[in-house]
Amino acid sequence: MNHRDDESKNPSTVLVVDDDPGARLLVGSALEIAGFRVVTAADGASALAQYRVQPVDCVVLDVVMPGMSGFDVCSELRAHPDSRHVPILMQTSLDDMESVQRAYIAGATDFSSKGINPMLLAERVKFLVRSKQTQDQLRESEAKIRYLAYYDPLTALPNRQRLLQILEQQVTWAAPRQRGVAVLMLDIDNFSRINDTQGQTVGDGLLQEVARRLQSCLRDQRVLDMDDSGNGKSDINDWVARTGGDEFALALPGVSTADTAQVVARRVQQALSRPCVFAQQEIPLSASMGVSLFPTDATTAEALLKNADAAMHHGKRNGSNAIEFFKKSISTRAAKHLSMETDLRKALDRGEFTLNYQPRLRTDDMQVEAVEALLRWWHPTRGFVSPDEFIPLAEQTGLIVDIGDWVLREACAQARRWRDAGEVNWQVAVNVSGVQFRDGSLVERVTRAIDAAGIDSRMIELEFTEGALIEYSAVVSKAVKALKTLGVATALDDFGTGYSSLSYLRHFPIDTLKIDRIFVRDIVSRSGHTPLVDVIIAMAKSLGLSTVAEGVETESQLQYLKSRYATQVQGFLFCQPLAIADLERWHADWLTTAKKQAAGAA
Repeated sequence: MNHRDDESKNPSTVLVVDDDPGARLLVGSALEIAGFRVVTAADGASALAQYRVQPVDCVVLDVVMPGMSGFDVCSELRAHPDSRHVPILMQTSLDDMESVQRAYIAGATDFSSKGINPMLLAERVKFLVRSKQTQDQLRESEAKIRYLAYYDPLTALPNRQRLLQILEQQVTWAAPRQRGVAVLMLDIDNFSRINDTQGQTVGDGLLQEVARRLQSCLRDQRVLDMDDSGNGKSDINDWVARTGGDEFALALPGVSTADTAQVVARRVQQALSRPCVFAQQEIPLSASMGVSLFPTDATTAEALLKNADAAMHHGKRNGSNAIEFFKKSISTRAAKHLSMETDLRKALDRGEFTLNYQPRLRTDDMQVEAVEALLRWWHPTRGFVSPDEFIPLAEQTGLIVDIGDWVLREACAQARRWRDAGEVNWQVAVNVSGVQFRDGSLVERVTRAIDAAGIDSRMIELEFTEGALIEYSAVVSKAVKALKTLGVATALDDFGTGYSSLSYLRHFPIDTLKIDRIFVRDIVSRSGHTPLVDVIIAMAKSLGLSTVAEGVETESQLQYLKSRYATQVQGFLFCQPLAIADLERWHADWLTTAKKQAAGAA
């Protein structure tokens, strides 16, 4: 492909500068034939004026001209910011080495004898222009790489790396002046749910809107100080950065007290309180925030950012839309949290997880219908770690997906072992987290576990909470319908503690409602929960659902549930969660006791 083909739509422009009209015409014609657009000038002053009006892609410049010499014109052009990379080909009848050296010192790109063939000259210009274009592309690529290293392409805000540089400058400025710096870190509440249910396009739009609103919260009177030379330090002002997925940070120089930082934090809360509208749909918006102060909480940029992040995560655990100021106790808890997270990541490979099983009994004959698989973690130095302590951490870090896969595989394998033993054919209930629904792969994971164990899909039941159902309603609905088709039963766990909405139950093909233990516990005391137990059981029956009452601990609770025709019961009155061998011994004893009772009654 020739130069004319390359540049037919937007030809490169060459400025030819020569006081000889014949030379200008000869060179200009050769360049036009080669596909260039040509502009000319008869002397140096005209050339400079021409360039200021219209920058060009290459200059062919005569050395010997009246008035300004070619050397002077070349130097003037190089002083122009836009001509720093423009190739300049100097032509002269001079052939001494001193002239060549002067040309290159003035900034010439190439040097040629004026007696050269015009067509050959055009080829040299073509080479110079193409080299410039290649260099421009390289410079553009390098600039883009530098930009991506320090800025977020979605929001155009500084990224975490750039924020650390900014904070280092702010701390360096603040320390000798005994001034403060505040870092406000924030995380968008429920962003993963919004992204999963509304799609990435809406999620990206939401992040861009958050960036705009945060920029509007920057203080109008920015801190500006002069260095010793009198130059302003441009980074000594308020900055907003996107530090990760749905996390942002504000760097606030000159803020020394919690009260002042609180004012900015409240401004951010107010700015984010307005819902975002996408495709005529309102999406509520809020954020959890953490604040750390220099020099009270930390004396380095890295520590300021880390402490603000720890405060933010601590506040988020206490609920949405929180503002949490850093305290040393938070740092201690954060270190403990990090240590446990590290251990949790290793627990699977080290084989530290086990499953215990708790039976569920039919109320009509008090025989075991199913068992619930309950995850247990035995740490080599911590000992038994409560699920209430490590399950939320596993959900926050996403580790629950891999751990959940292990639970599914182990539960299915145990169901197969019981089936092959020929003594029991229990259904095994497995708890699944809302996080496991999030990426839409749960059904595939369940199918793999069932197929690997070689069992009937009806031998497995999945339990999930109302919170998961509401937070991930779209993906949960799709998964539950697919599981129904597969033959896997589903149960709604802890029913009664959340939304307890009949309307959504009608739209989800759930098989079983599990009545939370807090309602079962107070049956006998008549504290007001008994009517709700009655309503849940009646509602389940009207929808064709089974019921499992959890936390049954007394005979009176059992008799009441039997009188209301609850389908199954589960609790310490019968059996606590046990390891497999202990559960099998319990079951043998349970059957023996039942036979004795039947014989005595006869």
